[in-house]
Amino acid sequence: MPFWFAGGLDKTKKVYALIYDDLQVLKKQVQDLAAQTQQNAEDIQMVKDQLKELGDIVRRYQADQFGFREDLRSVPQQYQALAGKIDQLSLDVARLAELFSALHPGPPQAATTESKPAEKPKEESKVPEKKPEDKPQPAPLPSNLSRQDVYNMAYNDYLKGNFDLAVEGFKMYRDQFSDSPLADNALYWIGECYYSQRKFEDAIDAFNELILAYPQGDKIAAAYLKKGMSFAETGRKEEAMAAYKLLITKFPVEEETRIAQQKIKELAEK
Repeated sequence: MPFWFAGGLDKTKKVYALIYDDLQVLKKQVQDLAAQTQQNAEDIQMVKDQLKELGDIVRRYQADQFGFREDLRSVPQQYQALAGKIDQLSLDVARLAELFSALHPGPPQAATTESKPAEKPKEESKVPEKKPEDKPQPAPLPSNLSRQDVYNMAYNDYLKGNFDLAVEGFKMYRDQFSDSPLADNALYWIGECYYSQRKFEDAIDAFNELILAYPQGDKIAAAYLKKGMSFAETGRKEEAMAAYKLLITKFPVEEETRIAQQKIKELAEK
């Protein structure tokens, strides 16, 4: 074999050997890459499973939160319904007391009248001063009525639409029983009477007085709402928005807050 030909074969073998080695390296790299890809796929699937489980937890939490908010929203309505039933029951008791007093007048009533000689002159002087118009005047309160009876009579006038009489009754209640737990409620219903009569400035004054005098009262959220509505009725949009936003900030879970949010949307669209 010629020398030059033998040398060419050796070079060719070396080239093939190098190519074979490179192929083996590439094959090993492909196998490693495939194994790594498989591991990555398993890791990705694990992450997907964890994300799905986390999503299920979040959805359950949101459902629980929604149910909790709905329960909180129903509390004011349930409370109002219960309060209405209690008020009606108290009114019935007051009417029975009046009927009993009318059917059975006697010395005990006279004695009670003597123990409060200053009440009747106070009422008689107050009524003409507050009601110069030709409107129905409140009858003198029987002296044997309790503070709850006085409150219930004023509230009954409000329910009947006798707003002037109701205002006088609630004012009389606040004057005579300023230490009562219902004193703030009486002030709130004065504001409601004015609002029903479209005396919005007087209503705003009553609600402001309630907010300042009884910041922890159970009618504060409702006072903020009706104050904002009174501002809106008088065209004072910015002041109405401010009252609604204060309500939302201070009482985020009250039913009045949901109404205030709707009122804000309505004002924003105008």
